[in-house]
Amino acid sequence: MFKKIRLRFIHLSTTAKAAIIFLIFVSLAWIIPVQSTSLNVSGILSAASIFYSILLGFYIAAAMTNLSRLKTLVATETGGLIAVFNLVKTGLPKKLGQTREAIDKYLIKRFDYEIDAYAEPTTQEFFEIFDVLKGAEGKSGGEAAAIGYVAEGLYYLPQARRELTVVGAKVVDSASWVLLDILSLVIIIALFFTRDGSLQDALMVALLSASAILSLFILDDVDANRFGEEQFAIKTYQDVFTAIGKPHYYPSHYLELGRYKPAVGHYRTGNSQKIIEVGKK
Repeated sequence: MFKKIRLRFIHLSTTAKAAIIFLIFVSLAWIIPVQSTSLNVSGILSAASIFYSILLGFYIAAAMTNLSRLKTLVATETGGLIAVFNLVKTGLPKKLGQTREAIDKYLIKRFDYEIDAYAEPTTQEFFEIFDVLKGAEGKSGGEAAAIGYVAEGLYYLPQARRELTVVGAKVVDSASWVLLDILSLVIIIALFFTRDGSLQDALMVALLSASAILSLFILDDVDANRFGEEQFAIKTYQDVFTAIGKPHYYPSHYLELGRYKPAVGHYRTGNSQKIIEVGKK
């Protein structure tokens, strides 16, 4: 139960997370009694904030660079699959059904895994797409050219898939998370010591504390390739299903966690072993 709640929270939008975190800190800032200390709170807050901002900025920049490249590779793969299908449709119509089913099977299996981890487990399904070239003979100049273009398209796709596993890997290790957590905790404690008991001060402390924690959630989303995943990790693959003439497919755990809301009434769900169609008339 706790794991399911945690997963739901992780996949909430940034706005929803910000609202929840802010409400929690507003409550804490109002409930926890104001206390004084002999520590140099201002100096501690300044030092911790500087270290925190430098580390956080470095990791977000590195993670965003990887995420940007990941999006490019996903676009390369999905665009290549659409191109291969249309080339087969034009020059090798007898292989069209085989190609459609191979691509469909591969993409459904892809959704059993996260965007950075699907390349290795789907190797067999991916290379079944290459079977379209088995026994293909160009009886005309157009068919021969189509075979050549299909072969070229399939040549570049494995490279994109392999690079996906590299740039999709997490940048922030466990030690770095511990350090960031400690610095954010120091900042929050120092902020709570600066309160004077007024409502305005409580709101300001809540805003700054929530910002420190929300920054970590944003870093986690970027590092785990969840930042904007609706577009590049889900919707982009649905465009391939549309191109090959298959209903959209959404894994059941995406829907159960509220991770994605289908924009179409007719789609498939389940997993690669069991698929059901929803909304079919």
